[in-house]
Amino acid sequence: MVSIPPLIAHAALVARLAVPAAYPFGVGETLRYDAKLGYFPVGEAMVTVSRMARERGAEAFVFSATGQGGPPGWRVRYDATSWVGTGRFTSLRFRQRLEERGKVEEHRYLIVPDSARYREEGVAGDWIAPHNPLDELAFLYYLRTAPLQVGRAYRMDRYFKTGYNPIQVTVEGREPISMPDGTEQSCLALRVTSHGTTMRVWLTDDARRLPAQMELPLPFGNVTLTLAGTMGSGEAGK
Repeated sequence: MVSIPPLIAHAALVARLAVPAAYPFGVGETLRYDAKLGYFPVGEAMVTVSRMARERGAEAFVFSATGQGGPPGWRVRYDATSWVGTGRFTSLRFRQRLEERGKVEEHRYLIVPDSARYREEGVAGDWIAPHNPLDELAFLYYLRTAPLQVGRAYRMDRYFKTGYNPIQVTVEGREPISMPDGTEQSCLALRVTSHGTTMRVWLTDDARRLPAQMELPLPFGNVTLTLAGTMGSGEAGK
């Protein structure tokens, strides 16, 4: 997975929604994906609830994502780590590193919801953020908690870089998606649009809301990530 780009990459579902008291994921949950460009395998990715931590005095999930691959001549590796408070489910810190065609780009952000600001390590100054900010990795997990309804469209102004807001999430319907065990699972088909860019996410229509498939627009084409394996399960309370 090159990136879960800034469009989700990730206040409200029309009105402000409170995060449930229990989450559909817990420490140790690891989701492994195969990446394809059309019919051609181009890499693999992994998304993990790594651990719990104390971040500036708050209990936080630590999410991580890694991915590598790409077509010949366009090799990519992506790593991201997100610290997200369990109480209000807001991003507190975010790190990402992208290696693309021999070039490396790395960013480390400190996000302060209470003051609605964020800053980047090594860069002077700070910038305005929403009071309930999410980075792109946190946004994926947030979607798993949201009470989405088929046929509804939701405006979300929660991405920590405000220039990418609003994020428009449309629940287009239910579609069957193949799971790692060979069965088919009914999934909510989401179209996520921000800043003129669109991706799609399929979440299992059950208590776990697993991202069974994602379609990401990347510089070399639309890459489909298909869930290839899972480890760990359970819920973590606030």
